[in-house]
Amino acid sequence: MISGHFIPSEHGKLFITQFGQLDSDTTILCLPSITEELNLSRAVVAKQAQHFTTQNIPCFVLDYFGTGDSEGEFEQANCDTWLNNILTVAEWLKQKGVRKIILWGVRFGALFILSHQKKLHDELPIIQQILWKPVTNGKLFSGQFLRIKQASSMMSGSGEKVNWRNHILAGNNTEVAGYLMTKPMLESMELLQIPADFQPLSKLHWFELAAKEITPLTKRLSSNWPENSAQLHCVECAPFWQVPEIFSLPELIQLNGDVIKKELNA
Repeated sequence: MISGHFIPSEHGKLFITQFGQLDSDTTILCLPSITEELNLSRAVVAKQAQHFTTQNIPCFVLDYFGTGDSEGEFEQANCDTWLNNILTVAEWLKQKGVRKIILWGVRFGALFILSHQKKLHDELPIIQQILWKPVTNGKLFSGQFLRIKQASSMMSGSGEKVNWRNHILAGNNTEVAGYLMTKPMLESMELLQIPADFQPLSKLHWFELAAKEITPLTKRLSSNWPENSAQLHCVECAPFWQVPEIFSLPELIQLNGDVIKKELNA
């Protein structure tokens, strides 16, 4: 069963997609990526969510304000808005009888979880975290996004090279790949990072995707985490968040299902 809900928030109505019946006190809340990564990864996220329901675990996928089918425009939001969206949806789930939440972050959504670990665990009944190829630095992510603008400008022969970051931070809203980037959005994105003293506050499953081995950064981050607080998984698969194709990725989907099932039955 797939259905949709519009949830009121202080910014406007938020849309969430529900997979499966909400007939237990445990659910998965998916925090997707943003911009084109959101669109390119939708099909794989949907297939994974549907697989979770075969194990009788409902899954909800959030469209942040100004994205997807939620109200608002991208330029009306920033990362603080989106954090508030997450808390709003979690409160709605609790009102529906949910007592245990498994947070599932995809790329930029995973960075949200890592950056706001304490805040989210203070506000949400989180029992487990699943991270898909986490973005580890908001400034680096935004810089890569702005390079799309630079490349587009060079291809159009529009003139001298522009420092688009400084241009936007000076208050000039700028279209990048169809999204209007504002100063508040860019500033809030650049503030997102993994704290130097980060510690998982619930069991964490970190999935390195489209990789043959765990990255040195991930190894370094996890080296000081308490024993058995996290598990690192490496999955060689297509970088579905970058490529405009439809992928099935049965091994990834089955592995995530097994992880969830094992943890819940522990």
